[in-house]
Amino acid sequence: MGQQADILIVTVTKVESRAVLDAFAEATKQKAKPFEIDTRTYFDLGAINGAPVCMTQSEMGAGGLDASLLTVQKGIDSLSPAAVIMVGIAFGVDPNWQKMGDILVSENLRPYELQRVGTPGIILRTDRPKASTRLLSRMKSADLDWDGATVRFGVVLSGEKLVDNIDFRTQILQFEPEAIGGEMEGAGLYAASHDRKVDWILVKAICDWADGKKEEDRSARQQTAATNAAKFVL
Repeated sequence: MGQQADILIVTVTKVESRAVLDAFAEATKQKAKPFEIDTRTYFDLGAINGAPVCMTQSEMGAGGLDASLLTVQKGIDSLSPAAVIMVGIAFGVDPNWQKMGDILVSENLRPYELQRVGTPGIILRTDRPKASTRLLSRMKSADLDWDGATVRFGVVLSGEKLVDNIDFRTQILQFEPEAIGGEMEGAGLYAASHDRKVDWILVKAICDWADGKKEEDRSARQQTAATNAAKFVL
């Protein structure tokens, strides 16, 4: 029998991947072991409470070549995980009630790319897929003992655009006023996991406000956010 994993973690950027590798190496006292299946590289992160965990890295976005949709599909087919968790960084929506580094957990996703553009305005033509009830329960239970950054549960916007414009952020928030943040890969995570009937959830922490200031202290903010998300998932 080939390599299998109870949990597949999916990251996108180098800072996200390093944060996951470092967090799990600290917990297991061993370095992750890379292996390859069908030209895709995975990392064996070891076992946590008896559960084998692996990680793979996706390209940015949901629908492109080797982006999250195909990455998650291939990962499920190769490793047969019981759950897929997307871990990384996201944008927040309001610094008045959120803080840099706050952890966002998707109760629901709100993909915003599929739209009807008509005379009355823009109408979204997607639903609000709900994350796995089992994984949500685990995350909320973990939050009771968590003494790190604030964890916020709610609706997360997901689209192909790298948002760094406050006017556009305002526009997409009008589609989903209750959203707690946004990112780029969740729609692919949902579609692939739903198709393969595998539990899924998205956990990403705030690294900017999508307000045109993404480059200010970018490295430090992304590192803090990625580390917070990785440690909470662990």
